[in-house]
Amino acid sequence: ERISAGALALAIALGGALGVVAAARWRVLLAAYGAESRPSLAHATRLYFIAFFYNNYLPGAVAGDVVRGVVTREVFGARGATAGLAVVLVERALGLFALFVLLAIGVALASTTTGGLWIWSAIGIAGSVALVLALPLARRIAPKLPRRARAIAERVPELSSAPAFAVAAVYSIATQLFVTLAGWVLLRAIAPSVDFGAALLVVPLAAATTFLPITVGGAGAREAVYAALGASLFHIAKDDAVAASVALGRAHLANGALGGLLQLADRRRVAR
Repeated sequence: ERISAGALALAIALGGALGVVAAARWRVLLAAYGAESRPSLAHATRLYFIAFFYNNYLPGAVAGDVVRGVVTREVFGARGATAGLAVVLVERALGLFALFVLLAIGVALASTTTGGLWIWSAIGIAGSVALVLALPLARRIAPKLPRRARAIAERVPELSSAPAFAVAAVYSIATQLFVTLAGWVLLRAIAPSVDFGAALLVVPLAAATTFLPITVGGAGAREAVYAALGASLFHIAKDDAVAASVALGRAHLANGALGGLLQLADRRRVAR
């Protein structure tokens, strides 16, 4: 009840802005990995919102990423869906990288004891970098793999533009800033004393749970992070912290619902 409609609307709008910036990042990454063509920004944004629907309404939090990789398989020519899915995997790794970079910034700026959060920052950054570096490794070991696995590994794209990859990394930090800002808006509605630096210690780590294929849209895991860190770091009542987390989940669901409507509109247009 303490979260106003305006605060929730602002969080939803920030999530929508995230979708546009993330679509731009996706297009840059496609170029970085040598795509023969790219979807327009408008089309990429529409696909991103449709992916929001699948990621937030289905278990696993990865269905939407699979959809994007498969739907755009033609941009890599003969390499097909394998290359498209590989780029989406890199994009997901960059998203994790950006979240843990923001968490590290929050830890560096914190005026309170942050416990072992710096360890989580280091593990998250190292893990996401290792995931990106695993792609070229797949091509190198391809000759040693069984025939069917070798055919897949040989279609994994190679990085062809380091500058474009760097731009995509910057875009990733921008997208996760939108998530953190949305989380901060909702936290402040319940606990006005929470500043943006404090939100950096909670929201990025909570958002990282949505990358794990264990619940629907990170529900439950995200609330556990909010409750634990809100109580231990800022003495926010667990009920209040969970309320802020649930509100952020609703903002994600709202943007996912828009993607579902776009999917229905596409299906009706094809049917006609």
